[in-house]
Amino acid sequence: MDFSQFKTQFSISLDAQQQAAVQTVDGPVLLLAVPGSGKTTVLVTRLGYMRYVRGISPERILTMTYTVAAARDMQARYAAFFGEEEAQRLEFRTINGVCSRIIRYYERMFGRTAFRLLEDGAQKSAIISELYRTQSKEFATESTVKALQTALTYAKNQMLKGEELSAVEVEGVDFAAFFAAYGKVLRERQLMDYDDQMVYALRILRQYPAILRDFQMRYQYFCVDEAQDTSKIQHTIIRLLAGQSGNLFMVGDEDQSIYGFRAAYPQALTEFDTVYPNAKVLYMEQNYRSTRQIVAAADRFIQKNHNRRPKHMKATQGSGPAVRECSVYDRQKQYAYLCKLAENCTEETAVLYRDNDSALPLIDRMDRAGIPYRCRQVESLFFTNRVVRDITDIIRFARNPNDGELFLSLYYKLGAGISKVMAQVAADRAEAEGETILGCIAVSSAASPWTQKQCKALQTHLNNLLRERADKAVYRIVHFMGYGDYLKERGGDLTKADILEALGEQEPTPERLLDRLEELQEVVQRGGTDAGCPFVLSTIHSSKGLEYERVILMDVADGLLPKVLPEPNAEQEELDAYEEERRLFYVGLTRAKRELGIMMFRKVGLESSFAREIFPLETGRAVQPMAAVKKPAVRKEPDAARIAAVAKDYIPGIRLMHKAFGPGTLVSRSGDIGVIAFDSGDTKKIAVSVALRVGQLRRE
Repeated sequence: MDFSQFKTQFSISLDAQQQAAVQTVDGPVLLLAVPGSGKTTVLVTRLGYMRYVRGISPERILTMTYTVAAARDMQARYAAFFGEEEAQRLEFRTINGVCSRIIRYYERMFGRTAFRLLEDGAQKSAIISELYRTQSKEFATESTVKALQTALTYAKNQMLKGEELSAVEVEGVDFAAFFAAYGKVLRERQLMDYDDQMVYALRILRQYPAILRDFQMRYQYFCVDEAQDTSKIQHTIIRLLAGQSGNLFMVGDEDQSIYGFRAAYPQALTEFDTVYPNAKVLYMEQNYRSTRQIVAAADRFIQKNHNRRPKHMKATQGSGPAVRECSVYDRQKQYAYLCKLAENCTEETAVLYRDNDSALPLIDRMDRAGIPYRCRQVESLFFTNRVVRDITDIIRFARNPNDGELFLSLYYKLGAGISKVMAQVAADRAEAEGETILGCIAVSSAASPWTQKQCKALQTHLNNLLRERADKAVYRIVHFMGYGDYLKERGGDLTKADILEALGEQEPTPERLLDRLEELQEVVQRGGTDAGCPFVLSTIHSSKGLEYERVILMDVADGLLPKVLPEPNAEQEELDAYEEERRLFYVGLTRAKRELGIMMFRKVGLESSFAREIFPLETGRAVQPMAAVKKPAVRKEPDAARIAAVAKDYIPGIRLMHKAFGPGTLVSRSGDIGVIAFDSGDTKKIAVSVALRVGQLRRE
């Protein structure tokens, strides 16, 4: 059977670029497929071509993709074209699944038993929580456990070692030490997690050439889908497996690589023909999904990224409505706009956002108004986040100012220079003396005049915040009670407080906000009111691979989407993070088939460099080059290089003055983390460069 007969028999219709991809079988091949270009159809058709035209045995072909669901979908797509019996002869696996087979093969060959796979998510979370408690002396929140799980996955997939592990940041954790402790616990319990499967499989392939050779002999052709989401260790394993035959077909698009936090490695696509010198690089640039206006805007936007292949997306669907600028004053007006849109929604509409947190105020309003919607994969980690917990605990403490347990979890976060001993004594004495805890400290001879003054002010704030609207109370806690400074000093994220403030605008008192958070957590877990509702809420990450008739991108503002912006003369790591933000926005743009709207804010401080690129003529402003993009108007901070130079002089033994904790001595330092013994009797770990940058720390 020749190619023409093959197309006729199976009713296959392909454009010229797709046909070239299907027929290029031998050697290393990289296929770069823009959104909506039919890559899955091409991959499936190519497998049929290999089977029916080239006569290659299905058992010699291994197809790998990112998820189990994607592997099943691809097998079903192949069965629809070529029959169920043929589909069963082909192997469609995740890379983790391939690694599991390598480990099982090792067991059979040597008569050994590998570590048991840690499949129980609750057990893994318990181990992480236990280790966190040991290291930090605090209980881990659900969001902290999630952050540590993500960091562990990132470290193993990026194959990090030594100082690279120390550079991974998770709040409140020495990650290198945590990583080592986690690995030790798993080995002691003879367990391995899913990421360890790849670590051990790679070790087996490198240490036992006979096993590698057997897999290379079994499979002669390797196909990899969603290659832009594949990690460094996965690419290393693939390269070893395909090394003998050299027949590697990799499909992806570096412009759609948006999983950097999971260690996606788009460099494997941009460096493909360097790693594989005889490689062919093919393109599929026809977009069969979106209108000409949407394709033109998205393509123009992504061209400004630097770490990419030179390609252009081209429309085939003809003209449609112009990309719409949805202009509102601020985020609250945005929620009202979207609620109005949802009220009478009869056509498929997706509201897309960067983080799940963005949807919470919108879900809150829609639930109150009884407006139907459905959500894709909404996580409720917001409700257990440390920042949310701290702010709500401060509200609870305002309600019960004699609660010693609450106070002992909060006192050092309010910038009053209260020592641990002082806090404990006051907590013990307050109830017996009929005084608030802060009131006890305010008249204590053990407290400095400055601390006494701060405690009096804090108690006044606590009294006042209970009588004001919830959003005002949250703002007071963050901006007037020292909590915002505490967060900045530790490089914390204030966006959670912003969302809490937005939710508070709907509540008359902060105590009512506490009740609503419990209600809202249940609402979020339900995932919407109607599984068939045309109005969809989704993160851009969860929408990848999907398409909608109409898309609205919300929270498009510098600091939200994009979340990070590079300063002039930024380091490469910062530029790479920014380019991923641009890729995320591009993926959002290209989910739309017919209509695309972008929410824009008129309020100062919510400007959007991304939206200005999409609407350069309407705004009358030239698009800024990437290196010139600046952050929203905020307090000017010192130059990072100068701060780093100053921080080097902060060595053990020097005397320091901290804005919140007063005078002390730097007793030890590991990397940027310094241990300071304060004259008040407290000892704290502080990130030196962060404290210097925000003006919290200086030499005495």
